[in-house]
Amino acid sequence: MVKNVAVIVDSSFYIPKEEQQKYNIYVIPTPIIFNGRIKYDSDWSSAAKFFKDMNSAKKMPSTSMASPADVLKAFEQVRADGYRQAILMTMASGISGFYNMAVNLANDYQELDVQVWDSKFTLMISGVQALLAAELSAQGITREEIMKKVALLRDSTRVFIVVDDISHLKRTGRLAGGAALVAGLLNIKPILVFNKASKIVAIGKERQMKRAWNWLLKQYAIDAPDFDRPIRVLFADANNRALTENWQADFHEKYPDVITDFIPIGPLIGVHTGEKAVGFVYMDDWKDIARHH
Repeated sequence: MVKNVAVIVDSSFYIPKEEQQKYNIYVIPTPIIFNGRIKYDSDWSSAAKFFKDMNSAKKMPSTSMASPADVLKAFEQVRADGYRQAILMTMASGISGFYNMAVNLANDYQELDVQVWDSKFTLMISGVQALLAAELSAQGITREEIMKKVALLRDSTRVFIVVDDISHLKRTGRLAGGAALVAGLLNIKPILVFNKASKIVAIGKERQMKRAWNWLLKQYAIDAPDFDRPIRVLFADANNRALTENWQADFHEKYPDVITDFIPIGPLIGVHTGEKAVGFVYMDDWKDIARHH
């Protein structure tokens, strides 16, 4: 039996294991360079353990792109499993060269028809795009239609990241223009977004996380009326769960009808954000898009 459309992602999407299995999503591992060795997220039992290691590392870790061999291995597996078409979703092209590499590999690979998609984000912020694509594929919808729906979801997404320490993003080269705004300021919590080119830029700064949260709530109140569909809100953190739980509870009090989820910032992205970073994300509810197509 020819299956519909396979969904392939890189491991920065952090799609939970049970969702990977339920939707048969293929994951390409992305390496972390830690004390000169190649490691992967799965080498740490928890984010807390990773940040403990990172904080005491002789040399600060960095990340590398997935290897072409691992991409081709995923293509082979997808083909062997009976698919003729695939969508390969990548983390934001503005923060990684993986998208461009994937496009070249997909063009050269004749045995499978692969469309490469720039998710423009990372973490489960991108992961929900993959879940939507996989859900629609399971419903037997054409790839062209799937991509239209995924584009709606991607274009509706607003991401805000508040970092505890900007030095990691500067060190790994993931902070684009406007960085001078936050350079060298002690105890400042920069508020970052992905710009149109999917690069990370600073758009604000607050002295405390509490003030940053008030800023985010104001921004949400401005944006929410523009949404035509139900909104889904994601809270993310890099080993700072007490804070995001607090934010989530506060948000629920103000907006009891809005669906909220928690998503982790694991080692691969934590290398860049540093410990204690938090994310506040809102978008069209992907489940609503999947139901009404």
